[in-house]
Amino acid sequence: MDNTQIKSYAVRVVAVAMASFHLYTAAFGLFDAVLQRSIHLGFALILLMLIYPHPRFGDGRVGLAARWGLMLLIAASVLLPIGYLIVNLEYLTDGRIQFVSDLSPLELVFGCSLLAGLLELCRRVTGPVLPVICMVFLVYPFLPGMPGVLKHGGYTLSETIEFQYMTLSGVFGVPLAASANFIVLFIIFGAFLERSGLGGFIMDFAIGLVGRYRGGPAKVAVISSAITGTISGSAMANVLTTGTLTIPLMRRTGYPAFMAGAIEAAASTGGALMPPVMGTVAFVMSEFSGIPYGTIVLYAAIPAALYFLGVFCTVHWAAVRYDAAGLPEDELPDWRAHLRERGHLLIPLVVLITLLVKDFSPQYAVTYSILTVLGVSWFRRSTRMGPKKIVEALENGAKGAVLVAIATACAGMMVGIFEMTTVGLKLAQQGAGFAETLFGGMLLTMAVSLILGMGVPPTVSYITQVAVTIPMLLGMLTSSGIDPYTAKVVTHFFVMYFATLAVLTPPDALASIAAAGVAQSPVIKTALHATRIAFVAFIVPFMFVYRPALLTLDSGWAILLAVLYAVMGIVVLSAALEGYAFRKLTLVERLLGFAAGFALVVPDPVFDTVGLALFALLGAMQFWAWRQKKKSA
Repeated sequence: MDNTQIKSYAVRVVAVAMASFHLYTAAFGLFDAVLQRSIHLGFALILLMLIYPHPRFGDGRVGLAARWGLMLLIAASVLLPIGYLIVNLEYLTDGRIQFVSDLSPLELVFGCSLLAGLLELCRRVTGPVLPVICMVFLVYPFLPGMPGVLKHGGYTLSETIEFQYMTLSGVFGVPLAASANFIVLFIIFGAFLERSGLGGFIMDFAIGLVGRYRGGPAKVAVISSAITGTISGSAMANVLTTGTLTIPLMRRTGYPAFMAGAIEAAASTGGALMPPVMGTVAFVMSEFSGIPYGTIVLYAAIPAALYFLGVFCTVHWAAVRYDAAGLPEDELPDWRAHLRERGHLLIPLVVLITLLVKDFSPQYAVTYSILTVLGVSWFRRSTRMGPKKIVEALENGAKGAVLVAIATACAGMMVGIFEMTTVGLKLAQQGAGFAETLFGGMLLTMAVSLILGMGVPPTVSYITQVAVTIPMLLGMLTSSGIDPYTAKVVTHFFVMYFATLAVLTPPDALASIAAAGVAQSPVIKTALHATRIAFVAFIVPFMFVYRPALLTLDSGWAILLAVLYAVMGIVVLSAALEGYAFRKLTLVERLLGFAAGFALVVPDPVFDTVGLALFALLGAMQFWAWRQKKKSA
């Protein structure tokens, strides 16, 4: 075998071993926290080094000897410290007293080398932004003379390394726990669904269902991204799977390249807000907030549906604007036939959601859902999963978890610094003083979320804010008289939404960059139009702060009214933003649309009445003009 084949075989062996380990612990019980997280991170780092073995410097690679030397050095720097924790587990859990027992010189060296190795490996897979942010945080404990709210008493190297390496508050803290206990399992579950053929079924089903209508390919993008998001949760992954088909179709039927890319980017970003996976943020949210994961999934359902309603409406009005046609009948697959042939592949999703809603643990729910995938795949010969597909699913699942593992480990460094220095609490108090009103606090939180989300995954952005913006906004909500539990739910969802939207908005806009690459359109123009299409995601968080019923945190009647007002507001705002409804809107009609939409967002009987009246007036004006045009035609 040549080197490429040996590397491919090694990657497969390690990936299958990693996936098998996590499936075993999900089925038979998690190991001790230190052991579970250490093995998870160790597997991920080995896999990462096999996939990204060679660092680059400048425009070229380093020499062969230096290359192997660096690779062995980095491997030793991260794997020996993790091995030390595993071998000395009993001493660390029973014999050592944290912050009382001194670090040995070996432990100090291991801690420093682990942090340095993690930062280098994180740079390889995520780019320089996250490692640079982590290094800034790691330097902070050694700067006691900082001004104002950043001032602290100073910490020694030994204290910092102990917090980061020898406790469950730094690298091995809550973020990595979410990755090791939950996230990796759902990524493996998504890989099994993909190998069973669900991805192809989703595309064929969506094209057959709505492809014939005006702007059909764009509506296919919305529907397919919504369904794909239930198993993927990654905006970029959604773009690079569904977008490779929908973007060319949209361009062919009349959409400009930038608009096709923008629609796909907006729809794919919504996939990260769609239960049950929700871009993996839901698992971390459950860990930090204490809200059961199944409950978070239920709370997320209505806002996610409203998001896709807004994108769907904007897509429809854009189809009117660009006179985009549907697909020819001879190119449409028979969605009924595909539903009969492969509809059984949706059963594992139903099983997963049912088990989560019934308060079974995520590990239990996903384990039985994976077994369900294997079982239902044998209902048809075309979807049957044999040993080869099972191994491929295990490999793809483990490889997909590598980025999350390394990102959450680095995020744990930042959370550890916040906890150690208590600067997070002070920043939250300072922010609350700066934002004197609730609306001002929400605007500040939104801005911080979008800024922190530049260049880092949404999960990392959310974790960073657990110590800063979340306490600030939570305090403002409770002081304004909102029930503490409702305030907690609303706060965590508010931050999660804007952390997710950072992958869509410029200048970072990773989802928009991916879509622009497929569409061959200008990145910034694509990103700006994607942000406009996804306008609902910027409004919905404010809506569920003022109307918690949208998160089902109220009575049935209040939930129904809140959804009704939200739907009308979204429909009329999407038309006003696009400038089209049944026909092109006049300036007066667009102003009426904006006024009606924003009035329906505000939870006040007077505003609701005004919004309903304006909505009815605009609808009548549009319908009358459409009837007159139809008669004259």
